[in-house]
Amino acid sequence: MLSKISRKQYILLVVSFLAILAESGYLALNFFRNYELEKALLKTEVEDAQNALALQSQTINNLIKELENIRKESVSNTEGIRRNLAEEARKREEAARKLEEKITQAETRTLTAQQQLQAREESTNRKISALEEKVSKNTSYDLASIISQWQPIISIVRCDFRYSDTGRLYYQTSGSGIAIKFDDAPISILTNKHVVTDDNSFGATSCSASFSDKSAVTVSSGDIRVSSKGYDLGYVYINNPDSRLRSITSQFPSFCPAKPALGDEIVVLGYPVTGSKDGATATEGIISGFDGKYFITSAKVEQGNSGGAAILLKDNCLLGIPTFVRLGKAESLARILDIWTTIEK
Repeated sequence: MLSKISRKQYILLVVSFLAILAESGYLALNFFRNYELEKALLKTEVEDAQNALALQSQTINNLIKELENIRKESVSNTEGIRRNLAEEARKREEAARKLEEKITQAETRTLTAQQQLQAREESTNRKISALEEKVSKNTSYDLASIISQWQPIISIVRCDFRYSDTGRLYYQTSGSGIAIKFDDAPISILTNKHVVTDDNSFGATSCSASFSDKSAVTVSSGDIRVSSKGYDLGYVYINNPDSRLRSITSQFPSFCPAKPALGDEIVVLGYPVTGSKDGATATEGIISGFDGKYFITSAKVEQGNSGGAAILLKDNCLLGIPTFVRLGKAESLARILDIWTTIEK
């Protein structure tokens, strides 16, 4: 083969082979270098990934520990809340029990007080009844004659209340009254303040007084007054009375000169709502006690005959003005306003 190839061709062939070999070596070297570089980069990436995984693992472990701590704290708080709720429930039950005991005690005291009050009232009524019976056996009055003597000056008082701007009637009252002549003053009908004023203490527009003989008189607001002393007392002044009223009040009635004694008999004259319309109704009783300026009586005083007259039978004198004022929730006895206390001169 060499014989057929010239030396020049042989050299050229060898050079070409060496060139190819050199280029292959260079390529192989570059490939190896690139391989090592990629291997190093891959190793770095693997290490970075391992580090990242380790960091994530640490973070996860920390989160797990934190969650465990939260769970333990939550369990502890829950137990505390349960204990607090149980304690609050116990306290509420204890408070409810104590409150129930107090209510029971209060009800017992109230019942006892009511029983005592009822027993006291029954005892008072028994004493009054016994005293009335004793008085009735020891005294005797011509009651019919006394009533006949006083009835002409006892009147029904009716008052109208009208709006000042329209004159429209908005309220009416009625009660009893007694005609009295004071020195240097016109004849007055004494009645209760609540008869001549409305619920707001406004005075009546007009009032009329009707007597048992069918005579009547009407006065306007200018002749209507109330007590300045704060008592349940009103005045209806009659400036032009008829001759009968002038005559009967000129010397009658007489005021009782002294306070009554316990057990003194009285009679209350007036026109109660459910009583007679033709004449004054009389209710008897006794003086059963004293309360400041009031005389307490067992005689029946109700709306209508209040404001009339309370007569002391033993002296046939005017003791005072019956009043329908409630002074106590449990008080069942009526009161009479002392005539000398209420008269304004």
